[in-house]
Amino acid sequence: MSYEYEFELPLNVIIKRKKTKDKKVSISFNSFRTLHHRQYNEAKELYKKIVSTQFKGLIKPSGKLHCHYEYYAARNNKPDLDNFVGGAKKFFQDAMVECGFIEADDVNVICSNSEKYMGIDKENPRIIVKIQELAKYKFKCKELE
Repeated sequence: MSYEYEFELPLNVIIKRKKTKDKKVSISFNSFRTLHHRQYNEAKELYKKIVSTQFKGLIKPSGKLHCHYEYYAARNNKPDLDNFVGGAKKFFQDAMVECGFIEADDVNVICSNSEKYMGIDKENPRIIVKIQELAKYKFKCKELE
């Protein structure tokens, strides 16, 4: 499978605080459910700011897309793939829309996703996203009925 775009996503962001200790927020569904809505929004904005630099100079994709997520864990603690990839997927796909890289992140644009656990990388835990334009390969996602 040939991919046209590749992005590197962080697994956490640091919310700066003036009077208290900075807050490290893990980009995972476990973390999201314990955050106050303001902290969630701050984390999402920081995430967008971090990943948006990777869209600069790229030609916008056209047609339907497949996004493949590769998760590199920080340690061997039997991570839940959906927990980490799902949180990053939500923030990243929203950032692609908000930065104008794609029109929408609904099924009319991103019609398939896949994810894979890639093992441990203590030095650089991350998620790599590889995006493929499906129209170039004569693939059509089933239309919604």
